[in-house]
Amino acid sequence: MNPNPHAARLAKKRRRPGNLGALQRLLWRALLTAEEILDDAEEPDMQLRAIHALSQASGQYAKLLEIGELESRIGALEAVKGSA
Repeated sequence: MNPNPHAARLAKKRRRPGNLGALQRLLWRALLTAEEILDDAEEPDMQLRAIHALSQASGQYAKLLEIGELESRIGALEAVKGSA
């Protein structure tokens, strides 16, 4: 047990916010881990949990890719507008 949980919570609050690329990499790692669990699981319950995790994370990953694409397209439009 942490002897000073308040200090630990404060340290977490001081973390810098991540960025879209870091979140994509983390989510991709989670997808690969869930895939490994699905491949290695022998119990149907564990397989279903891995399938559920894959379906949820896949949807979120697709959204992140779409957001990244939209951000770059908006940036390109703003650059064109700024130079006009």
